[in-house]
Amino acid sequence: PRRGGGGGGGGGCSETSRKAGREWVEGVCREMLAAGAPGLYFYTLNLEKSVTELVAAVPQFHTATERGPPPLPFPRARNEETVRPIFWASNPLTYLCKQHGASTVMYTSHSLVGRRLGSQAERRYMWGESPTTEEDVYDVFDRFVRGRVPRLPWCENIEGETLEAGLLKPLCALNHHGFLTINSQPSLNGVPSSHPSYGWGPPGGTIYQKAYLEFFCSEFNLDRLTAALGGHPSLSLQAYKADGSARSVLSSGLTPSESKRVVTAVTWGVFEGRDILQPTVVDSHAFNVWKDEAFAMWRTAWSSIYPEGSASKALIEALHDTYWHVCIVDNDFVAGDIFRIFSQVLSLNPNEGSPIIRPERHPGAAAGATTGAGKNTNMAGVD
Repeated sequence: PRRGGGGGGGGGCSETSRKAGREWVEGVCREMLAAGAPGLYFYTLNLEKSVTELVAAVPQFHTATERGPPPLPFPRARNEETVRPIFWASNPLTYLCKQHGASTVMYTSHSLVGRRLGSQAERRYMWGESPTTEEDVYDVFDRFVRGRVPRLPWCENIEGETLEAGLLKPLCALNHHGFLTINSQPSLNGVPSSHPSYGWGPPGGTIYQKAYLEFFCSEFNLDRLTAALGGHPSLSLQAYKADGSARSVLSSGLTPSESKRVVTAVTWGVFEGRDILQPTVVDSHAFNVWKDEAFAMWRTAWSSIYPEGSASKALIEALHDTYWHVCIVDNDFVAGDIFRIFSQVLSLNPNEGSPIIRPERHPGAAAGATTGAGKNTNMAGVD
């Protein structure tokens, strides 16, 4: 349908014309796929709504695995791929680019960032026209978790299991206090592989996960965390700065280094007639690689949208230079609580001994999973 003139109103297509055009294109897509086309490429021109509706409406676009639990707990698995580091969970495209030999420079370049995250004007609209304080940046992360900012450089959406597990309020509380979260997963203890949010693999299996949290924070906040780790023996922490400075405290007592690789399974499944599958891991060497990409995004995706010499650009550059990139694993997947240490560090509940940064509900409880004893459902007081 043609833009402008007659019945469209405001110089654009009417809804009736848009629907008719989409239905016509839908028919063409069905015919081409039925004739053996291996795939179709769409130019959305930043108007992805019609294409999204189109893809949803054409059955041939959907594989059998998309109608049920995926074979593995990560998207876009490559042939023969059975294990993937968790760090790229919210950003699989750059991981796949890396596996095909692309460099950090390529997949954090301005052209690719623009295609993936939007134009500079769109990014300023999402992340602030002129932020001047660290709290302004905290607010962007907080609003992303609440669904008011569509995407961040490190993650393009909130994972479904985060919503299902009731982790939004705890994550909002952390972002509000300067722990800028970019990746997380809840603990699972015996969830059916058919579970609509957490399930993967063949039917009849059982899924387990260790709680995981990844974020940026100031050195002051990292010092407070590491000082408190002694009271939380099930937690393992690794951290890097952009300049390569590293800190780690692992519950096993091991110390990762260039010569010593420490790999921890954080997702695994038990299936009849098969070895235990451990598809998602925290790998110390992979985290060292991921940190370069993660820090580069502060500059290529965020500071680049502000003028040279501006206070906003200087702010984002300072965060790149001074903040730490941290990941924490709670190795107690039965009764652990990865948020307890933050309640202690932030003194959010000074009058009681129990933590108040807590999930709204335990993952998989509705599916009959073991949830551990004495789960408190109080939440941090952040609106």
